[in-house]
Amino acid sequence: MINKLWKVVGVGVVTFFMAAGTAMAHVIVTPSTVGVAAFQTFSVSVPTEKDTPTTALKLLIPSGLNEVTPTVKPGWQIDTKKSGDTVTEIDWTGGSIPVGLRDDFTFNAEAPANATELHWKAYQTYGDGSVVSWDATPSGSDDATGDQGPYSITKVVNDLGTSTTTSSTSSNTLAYAISTAALAIAFVALVRSMMTKRR
Repeated sequence: MINKLWKVVGVGVVTFFMAAGTAMAHVIVTPSTVGVAAFQTFSVSVPTEKDTPTTALKLLIPSGLNEVTPTVKPGWQIDTKKSGDTVTEIDWTGGSIPVGLRDDFTFNAEAPANATELHWKAYQTYGDGSVVSWDATPSGSDDATGDQGPYSITKVVNDLGTSTTTSSTSSNTLAYAISTAALAIAFVALVRSMMTKRR
């Protein structure tokens, strides 16, 4: 019985880490919070989740950002598109992110002068020509469906300290929720196993 209990708990732990991995393995722009009118280095985290390398990334720049300047990245060609003097898109091409690995793409920008949200819509191209569109409105599940997933959000706030604390609390709440769900699954599996044995 003890061995069976350990096996069930092990399944729960594996389920937890698989769920956490799914929630985190997206194209995400950080930081999640920035002060109004602040000059900030933004980072785009790009994981390769298919069985072919990532070969290109397109990021649409939300309105309100100024002085957008991509960082030099060896092995990648960087192009920007503009509307007047405003950068509206950054394209990274010609490089490769191997299967099972990730990479970061960075750029500097001045945040909007007023409190708002920046919605980061990105398009990830793979070596087989397929494109995963990270442009769906977040639904709360944080899961990608087929070749589309939720975009990440950066909040532009007046009081950076308060918002950062709130964001951290939300992240911890999500982690606790996933952990609780994993333990609940393990408990249900244990009960069913015991009932089956009695029969």
